[in-house]
Amino acid sequence: MKDQQTASAALLQRLSEDDESLLDGRDPKVDSMLIERLYQSSFATRYVPIPMLFGAFVIYQDYLTWWHIAGIGLLYAAGTLYLDRLRDAYTESGAYDTTTDWGMRFAIGCGATGLSWGLVGWFGYPPGDFALQALLCVAWAGLTTSSLNTRAMHLPSFYAFIIGISVPFFARGFLFGEPSTVGMAFFGTILLAAQCFCAQVNNRRERLSAALRLRNAELIGEIDRARHAAETSHAELENAHHAVQADMATLQRITQTGSWHWQAPDGAVAWSDQFYRLLGLAPQSCPAALAAWLDCVHADDREIVRAHYQRLRQGAARDSVSFRVAGETAKPRWLQSIAESERAADGSVAWIRGLLRHEPD
Repeated sequence: MKDQQTASAALLQRLSEDDESLLDGRDPKVDSMLIERLYQSSFATRYVPIPMLFGAFVIYQDYLTWWHIAGIGLLYAAGTLYLDRLRDAYTESGAYDTTTDWGMRFAIGCGATGLSWGLVGWFGYPPGDFALQALLCVAWAGLTTSSLNTRAMHLPSFYAFIIGISVPFFARGFLFGEPSTVGMAFFGTILLAAQCFCAQVNNRRERLSAALRLRNAELIGEIDRARHAAETSHAELENAHHAVQADMATLQRITQTGSWHWQAPDGAVAWSDQFYRLLGLAPQSCPAALAAWLDCVHADDREIVRAHYQRLRQGAARDSVSFRVAGETAKPRWLQSIAESERAADGSVAWIRGLLRHEPD
C-alpha cells in the first residue's frame, strides 16, 4: 500500500510538471490516440483544396493540357476517396491497436493528394511569368502550412504530403527556372526546413499531451479502484461488526448476562439489550443512565449500587455489588454487577466496562 501511495505521488508530480520522460519509449496507446485524432481532424481539410485545385486548372490552363487536368484531377479524387473510405473503415472496425497499419495507410493517401499539387507545379509552371510563379509559391506555402496544422500529429502522413507536393515544385524551379524562380525555390526550401522543424515540435507536444491524458486516466482509475476497495473494506468491517454484535447478543441472552460501559470524556453510557431485560425493561426503552438503573433497584439497595458506580468512577480497578430488583415482593430477584475501570495516560478514568448477571447461589 505504501509503495502504491509513493507511485501515485510521483505520478502526480510528473503530471504537474509536464514531465517529458513520459515519452521515454513508444507507447502504442499514445500512437492510437494520435491516429484517432488524425482521422477526426483531417476530414474537412481534405475537401477545402478541391475548389483551389479547379481554380489552378483555370489559372494555368494555358500551360496544362486536358490530359494533365484529367490525370491530376483523377489522382486527387482517388486519394481523397481513398482517405474517406479508410476513415469509414477505421471508425467501423475500431481497430485502434493496429496503429502503424492505419497510420501508414493514411500516409499513402496523403502522399497521393500531395503529389497531385506537386504535378500542378511541375506541368503548370509558367516560364517567364513571375506573377503566376509567385502564385504557385503562395499556394504551396498555404497547403504545406495547412498540412503542418492537421498532420503533424502523425509525422509519416505529414512528410508523405510534404514530399509529394514539394519535390515536383522545387525540382522544376531549380532545374528549369529563371534566376527569380531559383530564388523563390531557395527560400521555399528554407521555409520547408522550418516547417519540418515545427512539425517535430508539434508532434512531440501532441504526444506529450496524449501521454498526460493517458496517465491522468490511469490515475483516475487508480483512485476509483482505491475508493472501491475502501468502500468494500468498510462494508466488510460493518458486516463483521454486525455479526459480532449479533453473536454477543445471542450469547448474553443464552447466558442471561448483560453488559454496560461508561466512556470518558463525555460520560456516555451504553447498555446491552440483555442488560435492559435483566432490569425488567424492554430493550432500549429508556436512556442508559445511572438514574434509570437506580429506578430498577430495590429502594434498600440503591445506595450500595450508587456507591459501586462512584468507586469505579473514582478509579477502582475492579468492583462488584449485589442488589435486588425493585417491584418483586414475593421473592426478590438478586443481580450482581461486576465492573472494571481503565485509566488513560494522564491517570484519569477513561473506560468502565461491566457485567450484569443473576447472583450465583
